Amino acid sequence: MQFGKPNRVQRKAPPRRSRRWSRRQWLRATGALAGIASGTLIAPWHYAAASERYGSTVRGRFFYEGTPPERRKLTVDKDVDCCGKFDIRDESLMVFPQGGVANVYVYVRTRGVPVAVATAEKAPRQVLLDNRDCIFKPHCLALWHLRQELHIVNSDPIAQNVAFSPLGDLPANIVLAPAPGENTEATWRFRRSQTQPFVVLCNYHPWEKAYLLVRDNPYFAISGEDGGFEIADLPPGDWEFQLWHERVNYLNLPEWPQGRRTISVTGEDVELGTIRLRPSDLGIGG
Repeated sequence: MQFGKPNRVQRKAPPRRSRRWSRRQWLRATGALAGIASGTLIAPWHYAAASERYGSTVRGRFFYEGTPPERRKLTVDKDVDCCGKFDIRDESLMVFPQGGVANVYVYVRTRGVPVAVATAEKAPRQVLLDNRDCIFKPHCLALWHLRQELHIVNSDPIAQNVAFSPLGDLPANIVLAPAPGENTEATWRFRRSQTQPFVVLCNYHPWEKAYLLVRDNPYFAISGEDGGFEIADLPPGDWEFQLWHERVNYLNLPEWPQGRRTISVTGEDVELGTIRLRPSDLGIGG
């Protein structure tokens, strides 16, 4: 078995496409990759003037109404000597003691939202996905593909696999060797923004699952254990926001039809308050 090199994965860049590109596609791709390599800003039509500073934050909290269902214990039937010692349970609905709902995605759906240079410069260059304790950690993550890459790590003493197929982008099937040792990590760069998160799987361990949102701006958040979220540094304007949860995809709520809502940002913070989620909103019950 050859670790860390499936689908011609390179440590610093994804594999080249095999199909022939048009001149316009070639210029667009090479210009984007050059921007990543040099650390400069890519797609300048998305960016504000260097002197711009945006300071508005949109925040809120997701609250579960009622008693949540018990998290189902998952079947662990591979690498049992290692994985069988962990209490691995379904993570598709994470409700915490105070009613907070974690792992709800909130992101700006509008295209071409300007980003201040200061915001771009403080974004971490890598987003970590860790194979640890025979699950993916974190279960939900997001990245800004124009400035960030995915850093994949295997912390378990068994071989792991990371596979995903984003719409219109290169698929990945990455094998990581057991830890500690060599070939226990890899990086991946995405070339295209996605309209919703896609699933990340481990073909060796079918219970392992995560979700990843890839966007062309940094205006996204994932709710934490208290259900809270905030999206900072928003520019003034009327922006359409999207809610997404893995159990139902787009959350359809009275004030968020198809999970969407246009919010006016005028330079002040926007407090959305508590967004209440009924069991039926998350596909639970009749």
